[in-house]
Amino acid sequence: MQLQIVQNYLQTNHLDGWLLYDFRGQNSIALSIAGLTSGGTRRWFLWIPAQGRPSYLIHAIEQTVFAGISSEMAGPLHTYVGWQQLAEMLPAFIGAPGEKPLRIAMEYSPLGALPYISKVDAGTLELITEVTGAEIVGSADLVQLVQAVLSPAQMESHRRAAAHCMRIKDEAFAFVADALKNGRPINEYDVQTFILERFAAANLYTDHGPIVAVNGNAAVPHYAPSAAQHSPIQPGDVLLIDLWAKEQNDPGDCYADITWTAYCGAEVPAEVERLFQVVRQARDAAVAAVREAIAAGRRPRGHQIDDIARDVIDDAGFGHAILHRTGHSLGPAMHWNGVNIDNVETQDRRRIIPGVMFTIEPGIYLPGLDFDSSGQAKGLGIRSEVNCIAHEDSLEIATGPIQTEVVALL
Repeated sequence: MQLQIVQNYLQTNHLDGWLLYDFRGQNSIALSIAGLTSGGTRRWFLWIPAQGRPSYLIHAIEQTVFAGISSEMAGPLHTYVGWQQLAEMLPAFIGAPGEKPLRIAMEYSPLGALPYISKVDAGTLELITEVTGAEIVGSADLVQLVQAVLSPAQMESHRRAAAHCMRIKDEAFAFVADALKNGRPINEYDVQTFILERFAAANLYTDHGPIVAVNGNAAVPHYAPSAAQHSPIQPGDVLLIDLWAKEQNDPGDCYADITWTAYCGAEVPAEVERLFQVVRQARDAAVAAVREAIAAGRRPRGHQIDDIARDVIDDAGFGHAILHRTGHSLGPAMHWNGVNIDNVETQDRRRIIPGVMFTIEPGIYLPGLDFDSSGQAKGLGIRSEVNCIAHEDSLEIATGPIQTEVVALL
């Protein structure tokens, strides 16, 4: 099935083939497509032509590594020994030269626009173009199609993980509220530990401890407490929790990733709520734009949706407080190989195609905002994050209910 998807794409886009290259695990995409956990210690290529069987060009000493491929990507093994022989064999390996130069896809991104896909070094690209005369085009859309489109089972695994994360987020807020009500000291690291314990009890896996940040700590988007460095959580603080996890049943299970903001008091300060509403409006504008496009039969690009969210924040006067893209691809890894909602860090021109999942998580980060009634200057970071699955004719938000106002914990 995967081979047919690849070859249909190649034919539709007038490409002669997809040339995957790896050296010592530098190209995780090549390993995944080939169905390998290791490609050995020498350079190797996998050629998937627009029609016909895949084939491999590998070093002679690595034959046992590739002999075990039993998937639909199995194919003839061509071997080389020296670098001169490798260069001599490459043209015939991909069927060049022919009447006209071949157009081939590789893990290359023009001008480094998508570093997630730029897995092939410049020297190897030079070698391929010099000895084959081929035109190399980026494989980003192809990679998204074969790796980031989720199966129904993967979508279900995400929904289950999302339900766990939403529940544990509520439990974490209740844990903080109980400590504050009873005058019991509590800090960011306590809450992080509480969340990790809840993950373990639910048999969830996470690649990193969650973000639990108050006030100015939350103005650093990737801040995370530790046993050695953390801040107390006190009445009057603004508390941001960003947590992500997935089930441990299968390597293909997918992450859920959510961010909520709360106030450690009974009445949320007007300025805090105003800033949250700006973030909420940016989030909702991005979601609405994707929904409207899909309903109209269009597939928007990641950078276009990022612009829509950022325009809302910029129009409210906080453009200077944007520190990251609006969202990232989500799947079996926290940052997956599909479209990102990004025109800040990169310009992601990939389309939002059916089956891909991504976050929408705009934020405002102010390291020294005066927001509380006492006039005390405190930093502030506010982010709101939902997970979206694109379907053929709709957009699903699997991390409901969606936050509509800052949660007052007391």
